[in-house]
Amino acid sequence: MIRILHILHSMNRGGAEAMLMNYYRNIDRTRVQFDFLLTEQNRCQYEEEIEQMGGRVYRVPLLTFSNPFPYINGVKNFLKEHSEYRIVHSHTSSKSAVPLWVAKRCGVPVRVCHAHSSNSGSGFEGGVRWALGVWLKRVATDFMSCGEGATICWYGKEYLNKTRFVPNAVDMDKYSFDASVRNTKRAALELPTDACVLGMVSRFHPVKNHLFALDVLAALKQRRCNAKLLFVGDGELRQEIEKKTDVLGLHDDVILVGLVNDVPNYLQAMDMVLMPSFNEGLPVSLVEAQVNGLYVVASTGVPHEVDVTGNVTFLPLDVSVWADCLAAKVAEGVKRDSEAVKKVRQAGYDIKIASGKLERWYMNVIKTRK
Repeated sequence: MIRILHILHSMNRGGAEAMLMNYYRNIDRTRVQFDFLLTEQNRCQYEEEIEQMGGRVYRVPLLTFSNPFPYINGVKNFLKEHSEYRIVHSHTSSKSAVPLWVAKRCGVPVRVCHAHSSNSGSGFEGGVRWALGVWLKRVATDFMSCGEGATICWYGKEYLNKTRFVPNAVDMDKYSFDASVRNTKRAALELPTDACVLGMVSRFHPVKNHLFALDVLAALKQRRCNAKLLFVGDGELRQEIEKKTDVLGLHDDVILVGLVNDVPNYLQAMDMVLMPSFNEGLPVSLVEAQVNGLYVVASTGVPHEVDVTGNVTFLPLDVSVWADCLAAKVAEGVKRDSEAVKKVRQAGYDIKIASGKLERWYMNVIKTRK
């Protein structure tokens, strides 16, 4: 058995973390095990599950631009003490240059950078990330990404043929539509049978643009559209979301369920999924929604390659445009795509197949690198 060291800030619920856990749950752990090196000092939401599956969680100091040396020394000392790791797989965008540089100096033969987003920022921060990206290409041995947009953003077009595509794959059985679960969950949430339930599954972070979704719901109400908005997730903007919900008079139409362990059941209760994000990589939550057969409306900041079923509409961030689109969809009647699972599987997003491919890559690459 080989052990892979994954480097992240935390293993709390988030896009990259959810994607990684999907692979971890489905990979053959008698052959490949995942361990995690984190800078989050508090216990993380996925940590108990990781330990139950045989993984180990380690911590080093937080990486800061003002004083990176505690982090650098922490990673260096860790790798010296744990020489068993021959593959280091980093998920921290351009900042991966730092731990992969340390890993190179410590003699780790396989150093993987994994791009999960298609936005590198702007201004000073964007400049720093660009500079780190140049360095990254010199210290990483292998490049992975969630899609073409992320590859171009972090590595450049010249790396499209050098980067391994690792899809944000999902469990088809877990997320496929089940009418009985839908009825049970909607009853538990006291949702009217004739209401169109719009949903968002994401952390409450500014980039996800939940406040825009509230404005859209208010516009739908002005059009006398019988709609509800279901927020699955939590985060720093919760109080602001609650305040705006009250200001707009939507407290009877917005449901905040917080962090949950049964996201698939909440998808069953929805009729459409919204993603008005300012930018995204290739969001696994939209792949999950499509497996369920749901219609999706996303912003133009979401990569078009996430549309693997033909059921995703991309719109500019204009409240009236979104409200018109959703109202028209409600009027014509929202139906699930009965061929959704087949389409998603054909696009390569079946986790059982994708995890096997990643497992074989790990096993093969370890044999050829010294």
